[in-house]
Amino acid sequence: MKIVGMKEQFKKLIPTNLDICLLGLQGSRMLGLQQSEDADWDYRGVFCFKKEELFGLHRPKETIEINKEAGDNEAEFVFHEVGKFLELCLKGNPSVLHLLFVPKFNIKNDIGDLIIKNKNLLLGEKPIRQAFAGYALSQILYLKRNHKFPARQKKEKHIRHCFRLFDCGQELLETGKITLPLKNPQKYFELQKIEDEETLVKLFEQRDREFQACKSILPKFADEFLVNKLLIKIREQSL
Repeated sequence: MKIVGMKEQFKKLIPTNLDICLLGLQGSRMLGLQQSEDADWDYRGVFCFKKEELFGLHRPKETIEINKEAGDNEAEFVFHEVGKFLELCLKGNPSVLHLLFVPKFNIKNDIGDLIIKNKNLLLGEKPIRQAFAGYALSQILYLKRNHKFPARQKKEKHIRHCFRLFDCGQELLETGKITLPLKNPQKYFELQKIEDEETLVKLFEQRDREFQACKSILPKFADEFLVNKLLIKIREQSL
């Protein structure tokens, strides 16, 4: 398993028994939103079950987390089994869809290449609108629930994520792509300076209306028949 562009101490955290087909950097470092040189490193990846795991009596975990809640300058990994990964893509999951648009992968084998070449099959307008807006709403709701005692750093992070999700989701709907790193990360640092909760909520509501009204080039839903054929092809190739 060839791993490129990663610190040696991080490579040692990756389980050698996983059949990894995709691995890429996510989080603030990929987005261009890291606020310090010692920010943590968030990696997301895809693996395939081995034959005995896929057909055996006891199915192993479909999601594997390593070094969860990593500290400064440490690495965190989340791996989804390919079947679970494709299901999450069909649901419009933002963190999963971002992996499809990473400019450089740490690991990408033939199966990973097959997934990336067929990423357009995984995109559907309705789930993307619901998921990206839903995740953005969760960020603003956190601020409303915790407005009396928010840790400033955490509050700023939620503000950045809220408006970044709208922008990434709209770009995906309108173009079928997400630009990584972000085109204008400074925009989100300016938004996080807003102190007044009412102003933030109004900006959120306005941005939500714009997001819901934007025109999409994507089909309403991904074609599950074709995605299932892709999964079968991946299974055949991996086994």
